[in-house]
Amino acid sequence: MTDDSAQDTVDFDPELTLALAMAADRRVPPAHVKERLMARLAEPPLPAGFSVHRGHEGGWLPHPVPGIRIKLLASNRAAGYVALLLDVAPGTRFPAHYHSGAEECLVLAGSLFTCGRRLAAGDFVHADAETDHDELWSEEGCRVLLVVPPEDYMPDTPA
Repeated sequence: MTDDSAQDTVDFDPELTLALAMAADRRVPPAHVKERLMARLAEPPLPAGFSVHRGHEGGWLPHPVPGIRIKLLASNRAAGYVALLLDVAPGTRFPAHYHSGAEECLVLAGSLFTCGRRLAAGDFVHADAETDHDELWSEEGCRVLLVVPPEDYMPDTPA
């Protein structure tokens, strides 16, 4: 049996080692960052034809109405819909508008005032095509899932 340990020995320059240690970023990321990373690494790959969008991840865009961020979840021009996630800041008001196609809205968190009603998490509202919608607003802020015709809200959405 031969001793290969001598071949595995590396001499470090103490000054270089000290310089590298001093240059290292000593900040420790928050525990939730490590937890999310480890969870993502443990997830199996998605089957072909599937996608997952997480609300806390990037991809948010500003909406033309101040106080609203929007995330495109799915686009199917052939079927005539886009699925959007809207994040609405407290006090935001959405002006009256016309629906050329049907609109489906599910409140996921917070609350939204529409049609003279306060909708809370789990509440759903449907608007037929060719209807007028009065102003909507949210006092506390909300997150909603919106399914609408692409041309109504996302005219530049690719097919």
